Amino acid sequence: MNRLGMLTFVCSLAFSTLPSNTARADAESIAARCVTEVQNTVSRVEFIVAQRTTDTVRLIKRYLSVGRVEEAIAAARQCVDQTKDDMRAAAQYITRVCDHCINKLLRMEEYQLARRVAYACDSAIGKFSGLLDRQELVLADALNGN
Repeated sequence: MNRLGMLTFVCSLAFSTLPSNTARADAESIAARCVTEVQNTVSRVEFIVAQRTTDTVRLIKRYLSVGRVEEAIAAARQCVDQTKDDMRAAAQYITRVCDHCINKLLRMEEYQLARRVAYACDSAIGKFSGLLDRQELVLADALNGN
């Protein structure tokens, strides 16, 4: 084979592999953006819950300091209800983002990336129950005067 023939062969081989590498990079980019959006959503929810819990603990302490126990209990209950609403909305958003992302990856036949994204999404939504449990413990401690 002469040099020109060899160069043509190498170039055609390089071009034949280029689309798959580009597609793989696109798939990895889609998965990374999806996971980042999910993580950012969880971070926003964690911040909102922490802020709401802190504000509610202060309110509970003020109510208890003047003997308004029923108002303190109502404030704690309202805090938990608002948190549940926020978490439900965030979980629905995460599910929509993940479904969209996973479907795209499956159409690209990137099954391993789709599984990784699904795992990240399930893990993110799973964090919400622990967050709610911690909030309820903090509020219960505040109601008990701790």
